[in-house]
Amino acid sequence: MATVQETEEMEKEIFEVVRESEESILRAGRKWAKGVGDAMPVDLPVVRELVRGAFDFTEEVLKAQREFAHTMLRATRPAGRPMHRATTATPAHRPTRKAA
Repeated sequence: MATVQETEEMEKEIFEVVRESEESILRAGRKWAKGVGDAMPVDLPVVRELVRGAFDFTEEVLKAQREFAHTMLRATRPAGRPMHRATTATPAHRPTRKAA
């Protein structure tokens, strides 16, 4: 299982890749916009509304998934308790080894 530090490092790497990808896409978008020039309207309200709607929807889905994950953790917590006790408890009787 990954440690907290390993997970944090992996998250940083993922975000860096995402950031670099976004920068590349922005550069391409700027070049495209410069090439198109005045042929496109300056304000694209329909596109802006679609982007806003897509992110609003994604936020709601992520919020619901987070709530579900926490609910699932609470619901399954009792199942993990006996296992934790069983693996950390000191046994009452330990077999002894006979000297050879």
